Amino acid sequence: MAFSLARVALLTVASGLLFGYSTASIAGWLEPIAGTYNLSIAGQEYFTVSLVISCFAGALTAAPLARMFGRRPALLVAFLLALGGYSITVLAPGLGWLVIARVMMGLAVGISSTVAPMYAGEATPAHRRGGVVSLFQLAVTLGILAAYAVPLWLEDPDAWPAAIGGGAIITLLGLAALASVPESPLWLESAGRSERARRAAAALGVEHQPAVLAVNALSERDRPAPSSLRDRFGSLRQGTTVAVLALCCAMFILQNLSGIDGILYYAPKIFIELGFPAGVAALGATFGLGLVNVVATVIAILVVDRLGRRPLAIYGAAVMVLGLCAVVAANLFDLPLLGLSGLCVYIAAFAISLGPLPYVLMAELVPSTYREGGLSAASATSWLFNALVAAFFLTGVTAFGLAVVFMLFAAICALALVVAVIWIPETRGCALEEIEEKVIAGRPLRRLGRS
Repeated sequence: MAFSLARVALLTVASGLLFGYSTASIAGWLEPIAGTYNLSIAGQEYFTVSLVISCFAGALTAAPLARMFGRRPALLVAFLLALGGYSITVLAPGLGWLVIARVMMGLAVGISSTVAPMYAGEATPAHRRGGVVSLFQLAVTLGILAAYAVPLWLEDPDAWPAAIGGGAIITLLGLAALASVPESPLWLESAGRSERARRAAAALGVEHQPAVLAVNALSERDRPAPSSLRDRFGSLRQGTTVAVLALCCAMFILQNLSGIDGILYYAPKIFIELGFPAGVAALGATFGLGLVNVVATVIAILVVDRLGRRPLAIYGAAVMVLGLCAVVAANLFDLPLLGLSGLCVYIAAFAISLGPLPYVLMAELVPSTYREGGLSAASATSWLFNALVAAFFLTGVTAFGLAVVFMLFAAICALALVVAVIWIPETRGCALEEIEEKVIAGRPLRRLGRS
């Protein structure tokens, strides 16, 4: 069992590394790329967002891929797309080709960021699920840290093609991990492959309940064709299914509007705005931020299956508000070190709350019948708002100032605190089938987990 758990964890880590490195690798190289291709502020935003909006498209594609062909084939497509994108980047044949490469990487990240937590949730025993799914977020932070470290290590602004393209190593790790794991037992059962589902469940050490799956996880080909839009969407009215989907989407919206994306993509520019000298100082502060992110995420993984989801969501959001308010004060009163401290506090709190928890809740709460579509919708919503922040962050800072933008982020974090207190359930240690039964039975959101 430990070996099978390690293989699932490795696949989850590879997918998270792909996410983190692909999205954050632009931060340390945006200036030399902008200089090479004479990009304006708007041009830099468009170049950055080309990957992010492609993540949105990839997340929408993830549902039909995962539903029709399985979780493993969907992840195979993601890793191959990423490998192609990174390979093009190494060659750096021109701005147009670089945009195509970023689109390919974005599609890959959109697919993998949806399917990898889905697979981890279905292929991991209930008492280990929170920690394994949270490994995805830890790997995201490690990928971000690597993306921040490479520019500091190379100290050569012309090395950006090889530096960014080096992410191909991650895709090779992902392909190796993918080859070592079986298909999701839940998907196999829903596709009518009961014997393979039983063997996969035994190999993974997860509980196999074909009777439950037969009722709640019918495949598309076994489901009668809907005769109208009312029939198509009527089943969503079962219990609290719509409320669960709305909560998952809301958590991802709050995650992205909390400010994390602007900080990840434009951290060196933020530190310059706070008073740090351009160059090594700003990049060093950015690396320090990434290191805090990794350490805090490790702590989150250790405690998510002990302290539970609700306490982490509530206290994490409250501390995020405090950290962002410190950044606002630092910008207003020209206190760079206070700004760095505030961002570190914010990042640490994010890493134990709004960072991993949306993925954990998404993997746990969405009923199996709607898991592919629901998770894809939640992930696509996340990437849409991620793109919104990436597209307008620099423009907002230029027009209104850093303090105003971070005050808005603090208000979003306060809203996340309210959502956590009122609606987030405690699902620690609960079997997926148990949660699903409560959703179908119409239990309120707060009562879907432990009472």
